[in-house]
Amino acid sequence: MPKDSQKFSILSKLGSFVKRFGRFIKKHLLLFIILIILIVVGIIFGRKYLMKTNSHEVEETQTLTTSVEVMDLQSSISVTGTLAAGQTQSVTSTVATGTEVAAVYYEVGDYVEAGTVIVEFDADDYATKLAELNAKYNISDIEDAHTLQDYLDQIEEKQEEMAEIQEYLDEWADVYNNLVDAYNDYLEYGDSDSSVASRWTTESNAAKTLDDGNGVTISGYESKQDELETLQDEIEELQYKYELEQLNQEYDNTYTKTEEYESVTESQSGTQVVAPFSGYITAINVEEGNNYTQGNTVFTISNTDSFVVEATVDEYDIASLSEGLSAVVKFDATDDDEFTGTVSYVAVTSDSTTSSSSSSTGSTSASYEVKITLDDTDDRLRVGMTAKASVILESVTDAYAVAYDCVETDADGNSYVTVVDDDGNETKLEVTLGLESDYYVQIISDELSEGLQVKATASSTSSNSSDQSQDENNSLLNMGGGQGGGDMGGGAPSGGGGQGGGPGGM
Repeated sequence: MPKDSQKFSILSKLGSFVKRFGRFIKKHLLLFIILIILIVVGIIFGRKYLMKTNSHEVEETQTLTTSVEVMDLQSSISVTGTLAAGQTQSVTSTVATGTEVAAVYYEVGDYVEAGTVIVEFDADDYATKLAELNAKYNISDIEDAHTLQDYLDQIEEKQEEMAEIQEYLDEWADVYNNLVDAYNDYLEYGDSDSSVASRWTTESNAAKTLDDGNGVTISGYESKQDELETLQDEIEELQYKYELEQLNQEYDNTYTKTEEYESVTESQSGTQVVAPFSGYITAINVEEGNNYTQGNTVFTISNTDSFVVEATVDEYDIASLSEGLSAVVKFDATDDDEFTGTVSYVAVTSDSTTSSSSSSTGSTSASYEVKITLDDTDDRLRVGMTAKASVILESVTDAYAVAYDCVETDADGNSYVTVVDDDGNETKLEVTLGLESDYYVQIISDELSEGLQVKATASSTSSNSSDQSQDENNSLLNMGGGQGGGDMGGGAPSGGGGQGGGPGGM
């Protein structure tokens, strides 16, 4: 067969095969896609298996080690709070409710010295109030004096009556006694003894002519005695009332009157409200012409010569905090420069308004207020800034330390690290654990030295291998787009790639 015919025959057959293969692909497109996917997945997992096998072979021939380091460790609690002035006071006035604000001399943001008058109230009414009090108590003093004198006059009258009655009783005492004696004999013997009856008749008739004809009788004399006793009781009652009135007047003069005067004078002194210390005015709560309500805040002043970080700590950390602990504080506005401070206040009761709740569990956690006083101030600091503080619970310097994973525990509960020498020989070294930080732990032993090689545990090796495998997977996935993307060869939907972060398309 000629060469051209043979070549034509081969091309014809190849073209026929391509056409049949094309029709086959069109009919079995889905199967073809699945086949391609399986090939790609096989390549990925085959490579992963080979890498894992090689990694295990390396692990079997080489022990993973790390060095014992000398470092400073500390245990701390992180808190976030707000910067506040070291001294802040809300100032009130003693003026009476309804007193008009006469003048406000400063504005928010002004710096004032201690003793400066910030707000002044109208003082015109207080002179009138003092005059009214003086008139009121002048009248009261006159009335009090008259009341006491009235008691004294009554007592004197009663005493004069008693003196007259006593004089009568003294003058006619003998006559009364004779009458009583004669009457008693008469009652005993009656008319059976004429001399007794005659004596009674004589004595009684003679007594009737006495006392300027008024007569003296047994009943009349005894009536005067009763009057004398009654008058004595009345005098004692008047003396009691007189003394009680004196005490009441003394109480009014000492307390009631004094309190009223002091109330007015104190209110009068409160017409000028001054700064209790030097600082910045942070709030003015009154306006000129308004009427003041006693007890309300007139203005607020803050002394920024010192600063305090006010923060809250949950119930899980509050027991670890105490006054006097050192702290390190940072602010975003100061380029993360560190400021030292001291815990100056730890609340003993929960602040219910800051209790937090978990939406997933529905549980609550109480919060407690904590204050940290900064050791120094800075011109960049402003009240209200957000502060990030670390309260140092415990610290140690120049300590031997390794990662947590390097420390193991034997059957007896003793902690140890595995020392590896240059020839790969392993020796267990018992250690005492000290301070723990977020990643490192202090180990104590006389046989430790800086740079000593110790064995890393399986968990540390596993963690490193896992991180490496994840990186490899991400690299492979990036070749065909992120997981969760659109069509083959495409990336993730708009907005970014999924896991693996692949591009939007080839």
